Amino acid sequence: MVLTVTISNRILSFAIFEKGKDPRDAIPVATVSLAAQAPRTADEYAALLGATFSQKAPEAKPRVAIVASVVPMLTGEICRALQQLYPDLICLTVGPGLRSGLTIRTDVPGDLGADLVAMAAGALALQKPPFLVLNLGAVTTLSAVCEGKEAPVFLGCSILPGVALSTDVLKKSTAQLVTVSLTQPQRAVGTNTGDSIRSGVVLGHVAAVEGLIARFEKEIGKGTLPVIATGDEAELLLPLLSRGAQYDGLLSHRGLYRLATLNDGKVAKKSTRV
Repeated sequence: MVLTVTISNRILSFAIFEKGKDPRDAIPVATVSLAAQAPRTADEYAALLGATFSQKAPEAKPRVAIVASVVPMLTGEICRALQQLYPDLICLTVGPGLRSGLTIRTDVPGDLGADLVAMAAGALALQKPPFLVLNLGAVTTLSAVCEGKEAPVFLGCSILPGVALSTDVLKKSTAQLVTVSLTQPQRAVGTNTGDSIRSGVVLGHVAAVEGLIARFEKEIGKGTLPVIATGDEAELLLPLLSRGAQYDGLLSHRGLYRLATLNDGKVAKKSTRV
């Protein structure tokens, strides 16, 4: 079994996969989400995860865990917690030294976010390049992956605040704007404060995403590109896009499962050392 882990600033997400499944079709036997609340110790995370996994997947005994983290201070604590639960577990982290199946063509490849690598790897299980990967979460990212001579090429990405973050900034930075629920606006021309904020935040975000997609396609020069989308805000935003996108809520975990398969050799070496 393979345990995949994503660590963001807000959510810690875990999924357990049966090894040997095609990443395209793999369905986790259990998933768990925790709020990222620091500071917590490895013991605390182990207690929380142990209680949850004992209910959702009591027979699971993952041999490998693979972690994509954008919060370095939590990475070690989570790995130690998992190794408390599963003493024989080998914990891999996405970053330099781990095979990604990608040629990363950014200015400093080692600085590329582990979350972006995981999502690109997940998209490769679903779609041949070239394509774009759209993550609609607390932070919105748009990444470009194209064909390469030896491996698919990660060209780069764009990063902008997500809709929830934009709403928080409005509330904190102004004296009179109210807190609103994020729902699809009925029209662009808002006739009250709440509808005006929804129009600006939601429709403005959609316009930004569509504009970025158009600019990416123009710079890449491959015509209209497939878009693979994921993220907590996808249900709100994808129906408003003027173009179709393939949605996969497990994209990061699917990518991590694929990366675990690509790095079987590294796992075997670590097992031998133990």
